[in-house]
Amino acid sequence: MRGFILDTVRVRDEDLIVRILTQDEVLTLYRFYGARHSYIYVGYHIDFIVEESPKATIKRLRNVTQLPFDFMFDMQKMLDFKTFVKLLNNHLRDVTKIDSFYYNLLKEITEKISKRDSKRLLIESYVKILKKEGRLHTENICFLCDEKISGKIALARAFLPSHEKCVMSDGFAKEKLDLLFNENKSLLFDEKEIMRLWKIINL
Repeated sequence: MRGFILDTVRVRDEDLIVRILTQDEVLTLYRFYGARHSYIYVGYHIDFIVEESPKATIKRLRNVTQLPFDFMFDMQKMLDFKTFVKLLNNHLRDVTKIDSFYYNLLKEITEKISKRDSKRLLIESYVKILKKEGRLHTENICFLCDEKISGKIALARAFLPSHEKCVMSDGFAKEKLDLLFNENKSLLFDEKEIMRLWKIINL
């Protein structure tokens, strides 16, 4: 079985509770001496076996093999990817059964990120999640005052559109957001705007 490590929690001295995203479920497993192993980290892609024990209340994580990324030694890309995975873990905190979309999205990111700007790719991936879940608002109506937005569009958490004055934040040009939301392309944004979008995702 293969999956992405969403979260780890240390228990006892060196054991871990490990949360893993697979194709169709989110598993919570126990790993003996997991803290000793360099491949039990958030964001890592692993091959593993789930072991059941009649005496244990939680299944065990066994025979773990790391499936390396070609960007593993690019510290900034790895940091951005781990940040995104942590956000995804929070988003899926109450989930067990899941659509394969989320696993496939992480796999797609790992295959593209070495050749892309990591934050731009992850912003585009975040938009894909909003679309998948029906939470992407493209009608340019302020979520606070319910009035039409005619100028620049400010974004709140989950990319909710608003007037700049309503959230006290600078907005983005409509054509830039249209390209991002409709075609999943961030190329019109400059680097400062990309950093602003990244901070919004991290709210």
